[in-house]
Amino acid sequence: MSTAANAKPTIIIIPGAFSPLAMYDPVIASLQAHGYTVHGVELESVGGRAKGHAAPAGMYDDAAKAAALAARLADEGAEVVLVAHSYGGVVASEAAKGLARSVRTREGKKGGIVRIVFVAAVVPREGETSKDVLGNPPPVEYVGLEDGHLSITDPVKGAPIIFSDLPLDEAVSWTTKFSTHSPVSFGQKVTYAAYKDIPISYVLCENNVLITPAQQEKIIAALEGEMGGETVDRHPVQCGHGINVSQPGTMVDVIRRILGDTE
Repeated sequence: MSTAANAKPTIIIIPGAFSPLAMYDPVIASLQAHGYTVHGVELESVGGRAKGHAAPAGMYDDAAKAAALAARLADEGAEVVLVAHSYGGVVASEAAKGLARSVRTREGKKGGIVRIVFVAAVVPREGETSKDVLGNPPPVEYVGLEDGHLSITDPVKGAPIIFSDLPLDEAVSWTTKFSTHSPVSFGQKVTYAAYKDIPISYVLCENNVLITPAQQEKIIAALEGEMGGETVDRHPVQCGHGINVSQPGTMVDVIRRILGDTE
């Protein structure tokens, strides 16, 4: 992908579960400093829905929000790259429906999504949920359910798992910044196989305790099984799950490398 100074794609950051967009500020700021236009999505499933709604927001609400942003940018002629972290991989897959540049070109439209960068991400195949991808893990002792939303109730226990490459005190401090998350989102099926229309890359976090390297490899293998002999563009990095916090520079470097940015 050409990333000359006047031809860099527009990036949309899609956060992971429980994560306010602010937890990606260092990544966004660094990408902007390297000349990228960067947008982010505040997930509807994070933080609790506004009063007046009958049910908590789910993955489809997250995807609709991301899709609306991507569609607006595409209509303006932008080549869009989705950077999806963790649960954000589910959202990106669903949000990309109808927005691939190849699809829009056939429809006589400009712009579109030209790549999805999955970062230690859950990437279901069409018809799967995030639970299908990860299986039914045993109850997580640092997460609790209250008023229909999940929250991290014990940051001290959660921190070494989410931020395994940070000192414990720093990891705990960051873990307290997480918000709530709607459990509905984890059981909703992806209806679109984005990887069949859009080039994808996968940043494999090799020190990941939350979504282990073996689980990430399994996700990649499942995608390759659906891609007609093509292989996923893989980028292993030595970091934990919360790369956006513990190693934002590494995350930016690998995104730039994927996009062919050698400046």
